[in-house]
Order: sequence, then structure tokens, then C-alpha cells
Amino acid sequence: MELSASKISEQSHQSTRSGFRNFTPSFGKLAANVTLLVIGAYFVIPILWLLVGSVDQHAGWQIQMPTLTLDNFIAAMGHGNVQALLNSVIVSTIAAAVSTFAGVLAAYSFSRHHIPWKGPILLAILFLSGVPITILIVPIYKMFSAFGMLSMIPTAVLLGVTSLPFAIYLIKNTIDAIPKDLEEAASMEQASTFRIVRSVVIPLAMPGIASAAIFSFVNAWGNFLIPIVLIADQASQPAPIAIYGFIGAATIRYGQIAAFSVIYSLPVVILYFIMSRFFSGGFSLSGAVRG
Repeated sequence: MELSASKISEQSHQSTRSGFRNFTPSFGKLAANVTLLVIGAYFVIPILWLLVGSVDQHAGWQIQMPTLTLDNFIAAMGHGNVQALLNSVIVSTIAAAVSTFAGVLAAYSFSRHHIPWKGPILLAILFLSGVPITILIVPIYKMFSAFGMLSMIPTAVLLGVTSLPFAIYLIKNTIDAIPKDLEEAASMEQASTFRIVRSVVIPLAMPGIASAAIFSFVNAWGNFLIPIVLIADQASQPAPIAIYGFIGAATIRYGQIAAFSVIYSLPVVILYFIMSRFFSGGFSLSGAVRG
């Protein structure tokens, strides 16, 4: 009886220890989930305020039961705000085109050609992608003013250049994964370098190119400081400046800010869904190289 009692006691201690071991991971998972929920709330709550405030006749700074109306959208699209959205589309499209086109050419050169000091140059490019453009805004303004370039198109080109370091690094990593056998086969068929880049490299590197284009577009789409400093004509100002116009000295039009912000976010969402088909499946190299 004493032996059986000791066995029972030992089994109970083992079950207790195993219970503590099982409880520890559960507590860790619970803490991680709570942390993620808190972080997610910081992103969800402002979006919820935008959606509710855009249709609330008495919108304020806090979330409340809305008095449904569409007047906020009607008022938000007046006073030249439609032109501001069009200006943002033009500026962001030019910036994305400049950054992506130059990024593809530079990334292909870094990936496929022998360049002296390639490693340090790539590290410098990666470092430049983290340098804030705000520290250069004063000399850039002086240069643009001296050459009479305080307008929309030069500003769009500058925004594209600011996204170029990250685009080069991203596209280069994508091109590195493409087998060189494909380019060698095209060279044997007397294809020029431009033809190889256009017909072989770009279709296979489209996931990275699409990601770089989206990054460049969004970087220009949400930029506030550069347009307000470098675009002198008020009629050429993009949408972020128009949002600032809803904040007056005495009152803040919360409902119109929310409505215009919802409209302002739609082109980026649409662009993501259009471009997502290029990188949702990653590379599709199956069958490209035959044994």
C-alpha cells in the first residue's frame, strides 16, 4: 500500500509539473495575442473614425453614433478638391514611372555587370534609402527656385528620385533570382541587351518591379512637405495640401476631413488590387529552363 501511495504521489507531482509546462506556452500566446490586439487597435480605431465620421452630420474628434448624411462627401469634393486629387494622381504616377524605370536599369546593371566597388556602392544606396528628404529641403528649394522649377512636374521627378534607392535594392534582389541561362540563351539568338531586359528580365522580375512601383507611388501620394514647399501654384497642389485646408483657424471640419480622406485612400487601395496579381504568386519560372 505504501508503494502504491508513493507512486500515486509521484504521478500527481508529474502531472502538476506537466500542467505548469503546458500553462507557460499558453500564457505566452495569450500575452502575444493581447499585444497584437492592442497594436491592431491603434490602426483600426482611426480607420473606424474615418468611416463613421465621413457619414456623420455632426462628426467630431471622437467616435459616436452617426447621424447619416452624404453632405460631407459633397462638400469635400468642392472648392477645387477634385483637381487636387487629379494633381496627386499625376505627381504620384510620374514619380512611380521615374523611380521604376531608372530602378530597373540600375538594378540590372548591378545584378549582371561587373562594377568596381559594387558592394560599398550598394551599401551606400541602402543607406540613402533611409535618409529623410526633409534635411535637404532648403538647398533643394534654393536650386528649384534658381532654375524656375517650382512647379508640379519637377517636384514629381524629385519624389521619384527619393524612392530610387529602395527601388534599386528591391529590384536587384529580384533580378538576382532569375537564372542567367535564360539571358545566355537569348544572347545566342542574337538578342540585344535591351531586348533581353525587355523580353526576359522584366516579365520574370515583375513581382519586385510591381512592389517598387507601389512603394514609389505611395511615397509620393502621401508626401506633404515637398509639394507644399516646391509647388508655387496653389491650383497645382496635391491632395495632402487640400486636407490641410479643412483645418481652419476657428473650426475643424471633421466630417469633411473624414470624407475626403476616404476618397483620398481609394486610389492606393485600387492600385494595390491591380498590382497584386504581379506578386501574389511570386516567381513563375517553372518550365522556363528546360533540361
